[in-house]
Amino acid sequence: MERNERERQMSPAERRRRMEAKKRRQKERARKKRIRMLILIGMGAAAIALIGLIIFGIVKLVSGSGSSEITSKSGTFVIAIDPGHGGEDIGQSNGDSVEKNITLAICSKLKTMLEDQLGYQVIMLREEDLRLSKEERVQKVNESQADLLVSIHCGYSEDAGISGSVSYYKTDSKSSKDLANKIQEALVEVSSTADGGVKEGNFSIISNTEIPSVLIEVGYLSNFEEASNLSDDKYQSTIARGIATGIKNKLAKN
Repeated sequence: MERNERERQMSPAERRRRMEAKKRRQKERARKKRIRMLILIGMGAAAIALIGLIIFGIVKLVSGSGSSEITSKSGTFVIAIDPGHGGEDIGQSNGDSVEKNITLAICSKLKTMLEDQLGYQVIMLREEDLRLSKEERVQKVNESQADLLVSIHCGYSEDAGISGSVSYYKTDSKSSKDLANKIQEALVEVSSTADGGVKEGNFSIISNTEIPSVLIEVGYLSNFEEASNLSDDKYQSTIARGIATGIKNKLAKN
């Protein structure tokens, strides 16, 4: 009753100020409510992002830092070998030294060593002067049921003084990296080629295949002496033996 009496005694100006003050309080409460809601939404988004980062880290840990072992699906290791280029796709060249011919010759010798001397099964992506697209190569590998892939290429540089072999591996694949290291080590030791190192490779033939995969550049065709060596039958056998030894060393230590 006293409150109603006071309100009746208020002047119009006082009632207006009172109403305005009440509206300001309501707006302030609404503003604080919106802020609390935004804070809750922000905390929820941060929590989701954190969970996503944790999941990503776990996946990366499992795929990139897990076991380096290469397992056999059938009890006998099946190795896919990819002779780079072919057909009208000649690759790089230096005089009579043509990449597509060199890679096929080395891979043919490698196949014989892996099968006859080491007892592995080999699947050649091409055994003749045939052009295969990148997509066809990846499809053939993924459908082959192979346990690992070795792709053979030659390097090329604007600097004709650069020579040596380089081994590339599938990104975030510990088994691929370990395989590349074993091949590079054996290849350098057997052939006395310069050691170009082991690196991550962004090539479709190793990035898009579903098994441990490496790409080996066995030498630089831009280097005249190395181009001549790579066309030599005896040197090709030496290169093949180095790669075969690296594969054997990797699989024997699984």
